[in-house]
Amino acid sequence: MDWPKNLDSPSYAPMVLGAIAAGQFDHTFVPVTIDVGGHRGVFRVSKDALKIDGVRINASAILQQQIADLLGAYLPTPKLYDQMWAQRTTTVLPCPMPINSTAAGMIAHSACVEKQISGPTNGIIQTVGKTWVLSNKLSLKTAMNMGWYLEKPMAGVPFDPAPTLAGAHMIQSPGTAHGPNHCDYSQVCLFVALDCVVDGRPTTFAEVAKDPSLCALVNHTGVLYTLRQPGAPELVTPPSVVAKPPGGATVALTAAGAGAGALIGGPVGAVLGGAAGLVADAVRRTIS
Repeated sequence: MDWPKNLDSPSYAPMVLGAIAAGQFDHTFVPVTIDVGGHRGVFRVSKDALKIDGVRINASAILQQQIADLLGAYLPTPKLYDQMWAQRTTTVLPCPMPINSTAAGMIAHSACVEKQISGPTNGIIQTVGKTWVLSNKLSLKTAMNMGWYLEKPMAGVPFDPAPTLAGAHMIQSPGTAHGPNHCDYSQVCLFVALDCVVDGRPTTFAEVAKDPSLCALVNHTGVLYTLRQPGAPELVTPPSVVAKPPGGATVALTAAGAGAGALIGGPVGAVLGGAAGLVADAVRRTIS
């Protein structure tokens, strides 16, 4: 992917959403099991942060919510994120660096995580960054992020208690210092799937979160009324991807198609081949 230099570029979010809509991303859900008050819930959460072209992409709360819309998923809650750490099968140390919102920073952070993963993994990989989470504190001007769990203190960084795991710690406890449009190299995309199973019965994350008798399975502060980041335009249909204008590559593809067609079918083949080249270039300009 030809990322813009800065993640606040107007082209960044459409590029990400276009790739998601086209299925050009890497993301897997794996189960976590939570027992509370005699109830057992099995939820599907992100095995690793969502990647495009092998890079764990960064996102604002608005963009992460729109990606969730396209996946038919939700942002996690602090409790679910704690459980992703508690039930991890691969441990990764945080990768802090000077704050920045650049593609170079995004790529470097993802590479730092990747270097710590050896061989194939079947379960949850944590900690892979910070993420935006659901909370009843969210508003049009407020987002909540958290993450970067630690097994032991790191020199010069906070060692905050995890919100729902006794004895567990993280660099960033749930906080609302950043607004919904903030994006930096540490903010990766993690999700919880729409469907789940509670007490052996298929149901949905939303139904559990809104049920006073079950909400403790997913939220440590009671019934969760806010199920998406306020202010994020809801993507009912995938976003259209604006094609780039024709250029030198258009001429090259058309000429190549015409040449190949001429070898196979003479003048008629040249016309058909040239047309095929134009179609191929139109696709290229749409997805590149």
